[in-house]
Amino acid sequence: MSLDKIMMYNEKKEVIFLLGATGGIGKLLAEELKKDGYIVVGNGRKENVLIDMKNEGKIDDYVVGDLTKDEDRKRIIEKIKEYGDKGYKVTIFYNIGILYDYPGEFKSYTNKMIDDSYEINVKSIEKMDRELEEKNLYLDTIYMVSISAFYRGNWDPEYQKTKAALKAHAELQILNSRGRRIIALFPDTIKTGEEGMGGKLKDYPKISGELFARKIVEIVNGKYKEYSGFMFEINNNNKVILYGLNPSKITGAFEYYERKYLEEIGEAVY
Repeated sequence: MSLDKIMMYNEKKEVIFLLGATGGIGKLLAEELKKDGYIVVGNGRKENVLIDMKNEGKIDDYVVGDLTKDEDRKRIIEKIKEYGDKGYKVTIFYNIGILYDYPGEFKSYTNKMIDDSYEINVKSIEKMDRELEEKNLYLDTIYMVSISAFYRGNWDPEYQKTKAALKAHAELQILNSRGRRIIALFPDTIKTGEEGMGGKLKDYPKISGELFARKIVEIVNGKYKEYSGFMFEINNNNKVILYGLNPSKITGAFEYYERKYLEEIGEAVY
């Protein structure tokens, strides 16, 4: 379907470029956003999955590409500009990342694993943001970070370090937002039934992927718009609690102990 036809049949005229649409949580987010009336453009490396999602009505359009590759980012940005030139309000949603199988200690990582984890979890996003701004595309942006950005432990130290770096990047973007809305999401482990941490931590409580996706749509729609960060945490009673966060006036960072209770959104699942 052409952009003109997509615009004709959609009243909302708001586009979300979901970067990382083909994984478990990406598919759920795409479906919930589209159900709520957003025009969803999916991105990923698996063209066959994107085609299936489009044919199933879960996304409106797609652009194949790997954010770590310069030519692919250029093609994604061209697609974003094409929608912007047609009069759409465009939001970027970064839902990308890499998780290894819990090496346990830093010395377990090879140099390639370290390079790859930073390239995918942090540097590709920083490059994309910079290239967008070089083209004067200052867009509303949503970063899927991780609650592990606040924690330190030995379950996967490399992953935690990269997510802490992504947290710092999101904080910097908020500081220099130039009127854009910047949101950082810090979820606990999510169960989607597919790959990712949720499929590996079988004996630990998790957030239902469907529950998480529905709540994200509410946040995107402006619920609790006074906050720029949102933490989804599972407490000791297996309840999923939503907290609001804003960067500290002193440090400019999201501080764990400055979180504000917003609501209990459901039970954790296994």
